[in-house]
Amino acid sequence: MQKRLEAYLKDRLNDVVFIELRKDIEMKNEKLKGLEKIQIPMMVEEMGKSIKEGSASNEIRVASMARGMIYVIGIDPNFMYGKEYREFLYKFDEKIEDYIIYEGLKYAEDKKFQEALITFRALVMLNDENINGLYNYARVCQDLSEVIEDKKYKGALKDECIEALEIIIEKYPDFAPAYYHLGFRYANKQLFKKAQITWEECMELGIDDEKKGEILFKLKELKEQIQYEEGYSYILNNRPEDGLEKLLPLEEKYSDWWNLLFFIGLAYRQLNKSDEAIKYFEKILSFKPQQVDTLNELGLCYGSTGDFNNAEKMFKKALSIKVEDSEILCNLGVLYMNFGEIDLAKEYIKKAYERNVEDPIIIECMKRLELI
Repeated sequence: MQKRLEAYLKDRLNDVVFIELRKDIEMKNEKLKGLEKIQIPMMVEEMGKSIKEGSASNEIRVASMARGMIYVIGIDPNFMYGKEYREFLYKFDEKIEDYIIYEGLKYAEDKKFQEALITFRALVMLNDENINGLYNYARVCQDLSEVIEDKKYKGALKDECIEALEIIIEKYPDFAPAYYHLGFRYANKQLFKKAQITWEECMELGIDDEKKGEILFKLKELKEQIQYEEGYSYILNNRPEDGLEKLLPLEEKYSDWWNLLFFIGLAYRQLNKSDEAIKYFEKILSFKPQQVDTLNELGLCYGSTGDFNNAEKMFKKALSIKVEDSEILCNLGVLYMNFGEIDLAKEYIKKAYERNVEDPIIIECMKRLELI
């Protein structure tokens, strides 16, 4: 979790100024011992305000130092004096974690989401077992992702939110609120089956009636997407009959959903029902003529039925779109090998191997060629 947001937060170090303690005065305060050889962060805004108001007393400055250290740890957990800052914070206040939560919640309430993010991130870095820190960090990541415009960091914040929630349910499997929010995050990433499982666990643990109602409504809304995900998962795991049982009932309602048609076609190809598979793949090409995976699958189907010309045509069309694709190059090479075009087979399988030397299927094809 440390690296994903480093670039996003680094400029916020401009919010602090670093000072050195005066050894003849400051060391009279026991809390400051051990800090005389390092630079201490102070919030620029606080420092300017205290000087202007003439209120820079020793105790105020110590508290300001603590806030500066929290801020720096939240921005850069690997800061050169991070170890010393951590030691000071727990010496300054044995309940420093409660204070950090209070400050973070105050920032979030004021819609200062980036400051809240930095604050809760600092707590997570200080103590990754603090469930309140992890939970509020996840929540503020999501809040900030909804208002930020930069797409790169919007995605990073969403991923950070998911990772934090996943850590919570691993460490604290009885914490229902984490399951509740994680289900929505999975649904937003179109991981519908994971969302369903997560929400069902949430309801088993117990959640208030309002949140339970939200979950049940969302599960009903996502029922068909969950069914689709279950179906294609079966097919990807070589269980085509189970996959078709899930997917075929969706076909009438979603007759132009190419992903659905693709997996139905793939299931039929796995069952060696090439004629049925071809119908689905050709239907996809009628409205997505350059869908490369479909062209590749059609090539395999035509090849299995002995239709060399159409198989070659599909593979070559696919290669005109994805010129360097090792899988398609290998499939075309195998087609030539099966139909006795050995020189062409060597040409294309060699090209495939040059682009992917670790693919076990390509390696096996190379071995077959050596035996010819």
